[in-house]
Amino acid sequence: MSSNQNVEPTSLGINVTSKSYDPYHLDRATGAHCSESRQGFELSSIYFCKRDNTQEVQTDYLPGVEAEYSLARSLTCNEGTNTERSSIPIVNSTDQAQKSKSTSDLENQSESSNCDDKDPPKDEGFAWVVAVCAMLAVFCTWGSNAGYGVFLSYYISSDTFAGATRYDYALIGGMILCFAQLLAPVCALCYRVFGPFYTSYFGVVLQTLGYLLASFATKRWQLYCTQGFLVGVSFSFVYLPGTLMISTWFEKRKATAMGIAFSGVGLGGVFFSLVVRKIISETGDQRWALRMSAFVAGSVALIACSIMKPRNYKPLPFKLTLSKEFIYTNAKYIFSVSVFKDYALVLLGVWFGICTIGYMLVLFTISSYGISVGLSAYQGSILTAVLNAGQVIGRPSCGLVADKFGRFNFAIVNCLVITVLILAFWINATSFGSLLAFSVLMGSTIGVGSLFCQSLASDILQNMENLPAAWSGLNMIVSLFSIGTEVFAFALKKDGATSPYLHTQIFGGVCFFFSALLLCVMREKVVKMKFVASLDGDRKLHREKASFKESSNDTSQVDIFEVDKIQLRIDRYELLTCNNSIKSYFVRMFYPIKV
Repeated sequence: MSSNQNVEPTSLGINVTSKSYDPYHLDRATGAHCSESRQGFELSSIYFCKRDNTQEVQTDYLPGVEAEYSLARSLTCNEGTNTERSSIPIVNSTDQAQKSKSTSDLENQSESSNCDDKDPPKDEGFAWVVAVCAMLAVFCTWGSNAGYGVFLSYYISSDTFAGATRYDYALIGGMILCFAQLLAPVCALCYRVFGPFYTSYFGVVLQTLGYLLASFATKRWQLYCTQGFLVGVSFSFVYLPGTLMISTWFEKRKATAMGIAFSGVGLGGVFFSLVVRKIISETGDQRWALRMSAFVAGSVALIACSIMKPRNYKPLPFKLTLSKEFIYTNAKYIFSVSVFKDYALVLLGVWFGICTIGYMLVLFTISSYGISVGLSAYQGSILTAVLNAGQVIGRPSCGLVADKFGRFNFAIVNCLVITVLILAFWINATSFGSLLAFSVLMGSTIGVGSLFCQSLASDILQNMENLPAAWSGLNMIVSLFSIGTEVFAFALKKDGATSPYLHTQIFGGVCFFFSALLLCVMREKVVKMKFVASLDGDRKLHREKASFKESSNDTSQVDIFEVDKIQLRIDRYELLTCNNSIKSYFVRMFYPIKV
């Protein structure tokens, strides 16, 4: 296994095939300001008029995928053209290549081997095995973490560790989420340096040790170090390599493949929540439930990580990947913070964090809420299991629907639907049947944050080469939100009140409503970017048509109509992009277009 190294040292870039546009720049050749006649257009009529070039506005729309797909294309083997593959040098610059011919030879050998005509086919055969293995890796990490709600309920009710309060147990759950997100960029760097297999095996060992040692913990600090720190750190190293590998195997069916992979969240939630509850009730404590988590998660993850591999995997020697230049260049590329000069990207990080808070509030509170309204502990665990089962179908389905109608469009509607479900349904649900229905509906929709964050970032960024750095920053931002999620939930709970979880429910609903507002602000910028892109294209087309008419002396009515039609679109887009009034801002925000 010493030969297991990364795929491709020469390129860490995403294929950049489209022009980057400045949404606030207008071509000086045609005038930086709207003419007086064009200012006369009414924005309201523009909003409702027929958009005869909808397809042109949407030519740069990229099909959406699950959370890590876009980054995966830049961190794993890229089977594109040579031009695309060399878009971002990652090991040596031109000067460095001249200084080290031997390193360049190794890179060329790796690249040429990846271009072999006998490459395994995409979207079929072993590709689906990789998707299933990635699902098992997610099952063992984020899926097993869904069972922490059962541990949390038991720790609080039994006073397992002397001196520990409910806030201690809540903070441990937050630590798992925090480290899993915070260390994802570090895992991506390890993937490049040590290869996918060593990275995955390191995570499996850490996770198994974390659960096993937690089963022997007798003091509060020991639980912090084991079930909190070790388990949290292990998650990124186990699940992330699998999601990165998927991008090398899928092209036409990549959204489906990533949907399969992340359905492991729901499957794991169903399995671990029910089994952990059963073992605790049978044995009387949490020890064997933790050991079961260690054995099941460790063995399944080990099998999955051993089977899956990147397409065209050609390991590189440690003398190359452990070189100072290789590590420094990759780290600089992954951890750059300059991309967050874009306000929309900062808002996206805040949105992701707020969605995570709302998600964890519902996931870890639904069982306790059921018990507070008179349900048994077993019925409470059923609610958690049903909510997780809903995610098995909900996550892939939401991704497919968003691909058809637009990621921003769907995410906004989804956040508003969750708001209504929490504030109108959950608050008034007190019977087991109504809470079951709520769990099904919520499980089908609540994964909006992790589902769309990565793909929304790709829509916001004008330079796709910055996506890995943006992805790293987004994970770091959301980790800060994650660590205190359950602490917030307990702080909002009013013990002794008729409805002890009312404030928690209201806070969760407000989180998703505020998330919808943030998405609207980000949507305005993306729509404006598309208008500017279409404006440049229409200007070029108009000049070509007008020039052709003049050279051919063709004044047919058809040509005149076509040129006038293009000019009308130009007038419309100039008005929508150069007018900075409040009215035009909201017209762009809610303009009916697929984004």
